Amino acid sequence: MEERERRLGRNEALFREVNERIERVSGALRTGTDTMTILCECGNPDCVEHIEVSLSEYERVRAESTHFFVRPGHAKLDVEEVIEHHDEYDVVRKNGVAGEIARELDPRDD
Repeated sequence: MEERERRLGRNEALFREVNERIERVSGALRTGTDTMTILCECGNPDCVEHIEVSLSEYERVRAESTHFFVRPGHAKLDVEEVIEHHDEYDVVRKNGVAGEIARELDPRDD
């Protein structure tokens, strides 16, 4: 179980890193919109679903290392809990080993 949690945590951290790069590019290009399209940050490495989110909402959720954006129904309830429901996405909080990995691999936590 612990190895599965570690794998999920690493996969999710990878998607978060990709989304961080998307956010930086979006900020550099500033197309006049206050939204951006990110990848679902669920632990499924085959998931390629997108989420449309406002920049302010992205920053609010990203402020906590253990919080991630996932499409509804993509939460892995054995390693995370859904803490917010929205039309297009849920916000989940990683727990246990997955939470430790999320904090450890947070690109904003230097």
